[in-house]
Amino acid sequence: MTSRTTVSEHTGPVPPADPGLYAEIQQFYARQVQLLGTEDIDSWSRTFAEDAVFEQETEPGRTFARGAPSHRRGRAAIAAAARGAVQQRREQKTVRRYLIGMLDVAPQDDGSVRTEYCAVLIQTGRGEPPVVHLSTTGRDLLVRERDAWQVRHRINSHDNKETQRG
Repeated sequence: MTSRTTVSEHTGPVPPADPGLYAEIQQFYARQVQLLGTEDIDSWSRTFAEDAVFEQETEPGRTFARGAPSHRRGRAAIAAAARGAVQQRREQKTVRRYLIGMLDVAPQDDGSVRTEYCAVLIQTGRGEPPVVHLSTTGRDLLVRERDAWQVRHRINSHDNKETQRG
């Protein structure tokens, strides 16, 4: 199924999702962050639709590891940015873990699912204590493709962005 709706159309309270669907979406995110945490970028990138959009709402003009832009369009661009970040962490001898919680799941009439969640990224250098690298609010539009969920559109709003609500 290919929905062209954007994730930003998610507004207002939603009824609770079916417990089976909720568990399925939780499992999707658990697998996705484990793939990223173990640096399996090829498998991780396949959790995004070919034409997916990944946006980081952060300070204007900010670039990420290896010059990746804050707005990425297409699975290849998303994977390239992730590979750059992984390479940078290898050079810095750090490990990053991704914790996702407070998940809201909202099924849509077209079969897609809108989600909203909080994510905390913990980074640990060799021989160092873990530190919070980043906290964000994520909003995704998920679509089912060949019996698997994929991200069609992701927006990560960085909590340290100056215009963020407190």
